[in-house]
Formats: sequence, structure tokens, C-alpha cells
Amino acid sequence: MNTLTHTPNPNVAEALDMLGGDSAVARLLDVRPWAISKWRKKMPPDRVLWLCEQTGWRKTPHQLCPKIYPNELDGLPPALQLAQVPA
Repeated sequence: MNTLTHTPNPNVAEALDMLGGDSAVARLLDVRPWAISKWRKKMPPDRVLWLCEQTGWRKTPHQLCPKIYPNELDGLPPALQLAQVPA
């Protein structure tokens, strides 16, 4: 078992909690809350951008899944990438 992929990421928990918790997110996706609760241990890569967008990009792809999005600006919409680059 790869412990890196099964270590809870506090940023994922914070993102889910921002949206009202597992049950609220489950309603948005029409899935059962237990499916969302699994995200707290292992975030599905195909849901990272969706979750970031739902939080209004207050959580970034890098924060939720740094293995897939290793750089801080990876996965952000172009407008947000430009806003993050120092002048």
C-alpha cells in the first residue's frame, strides 16, 4: 500500500467543509456521502478541478493534489494564474 496516497490531506477536508461537508457535496454530485468521505483519505484525480472550482478557487489543485499538480499555479484557470504571478 502506498501510504502517500492514503494519508489524509487537511486541504481536502477544509474544501469539503467549506461546501457544507460530505453530505452537501454528495448532493451536488448525486452520489452517496460515503463516496465523498473517501476523498478525505484519497482525492480522486478527476474531481480535483471540480472541487477547486466549487470552493471559488480558495483551494487550489496544488493544495488538494500536489502529486498531480506539483507547481502552485498548475491547474488554475489562466485568469487566476495571471493574478498570482508577482509583477
